[in-house]
Amino acid sequence: MKCSLITTLYNEEDNVISFLESYKHQTKYADEFIIVDGGSSDGTIEIIKNFINNNKKLNIKLIVDKSCSKKYVSGPIAKGRNVAIAKVKYNIIAVTDAGCILDKYWLEEIIKPFENHNIDVVSGWYEANITNEFQKIYADIYMSKLEDLDIKNFLPSSRSIAFKKECWNKVNGYSTESMTAEDTEFDLNLKKNDCRFKFTGKAIVYWNCPRNYNEAITKAQYYAEGDGSKKIYLKKFLLRNIFLLFPINIFLSKRRRQYFKLNYNVMLSYQIGYLKGLLK
Repeated sequence: MKCSLITTLYNEEDNVISFLESYKHQTKYADEFIIVDGGSSDGTIEIIKNFINNNKKLNIKLIVDKSCSKKYVSGPIAKGRNVAIAKVKYNIIAVTDAGCILDKYWLEEIIKPFENHNIDVVSGWYEANITNEFQKIYADIYMSKLEDLDIKNFLPSSRSIAFKKECWNKVNGYSTESMTAEDTEFDLNLKKNDCRFKFTGKAIVYWNCPRNYNEAITKAQYYAEGDGSKKIYLKKFLLRNIFLLFPINIFLSKRRRQYFKLNYNVMLSYQIGYLKGLLK
């Protein structure tokens, strides 16, 4: 089964080699791998070019497109994905992020469900890449456990997803209107257009979750702006305002109660970011 793999990045000098090495150790390679860089100003492009030259069998193509950066577009990640997908040769497309580490079975597992021709979209899984105690706490509090997942309503992150190009065409690609939440909107549009989803917990990528308190607060606001600009989860946003005044949900969980300050301020930051997005 032939497939394409795409990713987009910008100034990922510190992460890109780990990502590329994790791809090198996959049990299955894509028939083509298209990377779109938004005109990185650090050493990212040179690192990728060197890797390509030393690993020609991986069939990696680098596209440097400065319009795929936040200097030129509100949604550079979405723009980069659309640029890459427009150029792929194959109908089955896997998508991930260069800031992640791929489990060695990831591509093999995320492509496998397409053996059933009725499947349009495969939802993969992601877990925390834990390097310190704070990340361990963060993952324990905020990241869903596979065994607790509501598969029917699960919306995959584009860190770990695969779909048919015809589905991407059907929804006019990823929306480029915001920096974040583009993958959630993409999922919702796929569902509205009756694309058939299949979940697999075996296709895993490892995501670098916030490394410290300040990063957790900043990222909460950053991701929330995208949700707010698209009015995604609006009812939940309104409900959280009540929880800010009466934080009962934090006290109901021992773990959340133990880290009350973190939980409360992450929630507050999310609300501020969401409101900023609404008011754009």
